[in-house]
Amino acid sequence: MSDYLYIDSADAAAALAADWAGLERLAVDTEFVRERTYRAQLCLLQISDGERIACVDTLALGGPGPFATLLQDPDILKIFHSARQDLEVLHDNLGTVPGPVWDTQVAAAMLGHPDQVGYAPLVGAELNVTLPKDHARTDWSRRPLSSEQLRYAAADVQWLLPLADRLAESLRQLGREDWAAEESAVLCDPALYVFDDERAWRRVKGATRLEPPALARLAALAAWREHEARDRDRPRRWILKDEDLVALAAANPASRAALASDTQLPPAALRRVGDVLLEVLRQAGDAEAPALKIQPRLEPDQERLVKRLLGRLREISAAEKISAPLVATRRDIEALVRGRRDLALLRGWRAALAGKELLGLLERSPG
Repeated sequence: MSDYLYIDSADAAAALAADWAGLERLAVDTEFVRERTYRAQLCLLQISDGERIACVDTLALGGPGPFATLLQDPDILKIFHSARQDLEVLHDNLGTVPGPVWDTQVAAAMLGHPDQVGYAPLVGAELNVTLPKDHARTDWSRRPLSSEQLRYAAADVQWLLPLADRLAESLRQLGREDWAAEESAVLCDPALYVFDDERAWRRVKGATRLEPPALARLAALAAWREHEARDRDRPRRWILKDEDLVALAAANPASRAALASDTQLPPAALRRVGDVLLEVLRQAGDAEAPALKIQPRLEPDQERLVKRLLGRLREISAAEKISAPLVATRRDIEALVRGRRDLALLRGWRAALAGKELLGLLERSPG
């Protein structure tokens, strides 16, 4: 399998989607751009059944077309590599998360590969195949696409099913097949791909430097920006940059003159949304600041416990040939030491592998 089908007509899309209805699994990848829009623009959808590869021109079709039914079919397993961004893009286009999924990046991390291993290095390591990298920075929204660009895109699904088979067999031998299914299923939670305007301030760089009154103003400004960016379908930074939001929240100007003198907003932004920003700040005056969950510094004894538990986690991970950060991060271990027990580390396969032992070590520690 080395060639591909270029699908840019409704008839061809319907015919191929009908052929694939009822299959057990499909390999899926996407190409998209997000530089000029609020949501990523889905430009190409690559799908393979193991024999045929389709490069579906979603711009020509106005979306996934009849392939949307396949992506949402609960009886067809969708194989992705590093599925998170692809699922976000498809969620925005389908209105739901395609599932079920199986992520080869997740599976690879359970076999000792780095937890963020790329597709090309993984295919090279597991299948001894070298993939092209010529078009990694292609603007996929430009048409026409060249045959070289399409071959590059097709290669992203050409080896996904053989790769999944290789990884699944290795997992099976280690008794970890259910682990990969459990972890991949987490990626189908719609909450991962829905952004709440009221919590938009959490993604603003510099938010945690503000005191509560200014933080309340920032929360209002960030919610306004999120709504504006979504309605205008523009990137958040095109509406106002993070540093502009923080400066506005800190300065709290109450007039056009103060808005111009106390901030460094571009003149175009002052003209376009100056009055709106003043109204947002005015209405935020009596608002309650969102709670910042800032943890106090660890005590020296706690820091020693964190280091001990991290060391043991690395030993377990090395012995079991699994990526340590996939099992638990330093933040997870710190939370465990602080007394948190509602952690992924203490559930499912993570608990069996390391969580129970680490909790036992913690509970047996003096003090």
